[in-house]
Amino acid sequence: MSKSFVRLAASAALGVAAAAATVVAQDSPRSVRDGVFSSEQAVRGERVFSSICTNCHEIAEFTGPDAYLDEVDGEPLWETFDYISSEMPEDDPGSLRPEDYADVLAYLFSVYGLPSGGADLGVDAESLRAIAIARPAPPGS
Repeated sequence: MSKSFVRLAASAALGVAAAAATVVAQDSPRSVRDGVFSSEQAVRGERVFSSICTNCHEIAEFTGPDAYLDEVDGEPLWETFDYISSEMPEDDPGSLRPEDYADVLAYLFSVYGLPSGGADLGVDAESLRAIAIARPAPPGS
C-alpha cells in the first residue's frame, strides 16, 4: 500500500469517528443542568413569581427539603411546564403568557442552584420534552 493511501484511509477513519461522536453528543439527553435558561429570564421570572405566585406559594416549596423539583426529578420539563401553564395560578388557570410560565421556571431553576445559559427557555412542547428535570450537580462533581 502506498503512504498516501494509508493517510487517506486514516483520515477517513478519523472523520467517521468524529461524525459518530457528534451524533452521540446530539442524542445525549439534555437536562436543566445544561444552562437551558438565561439569567435575564430568571430575573423576569422572579418578578412574576413575586407578583403572582407568592399569593399561594413560598419559594421553599421549590428549594427546601422534599421540594417540588425533587419530586419530578428525571421527568421531561414539558410535563411541569404543561401542568403549571394549564393549572396556575389556581384562581385564574392559564391566564399568563407561555413566556411568563417559562420565566417562572427559569427563576425556580436559578434559586434551586441550576446554571443559566445564553438563551431563554423555550415554550414549545418539542424542545421541552427533550430536557429532563435534574437536581443540581453535587459540589465538586
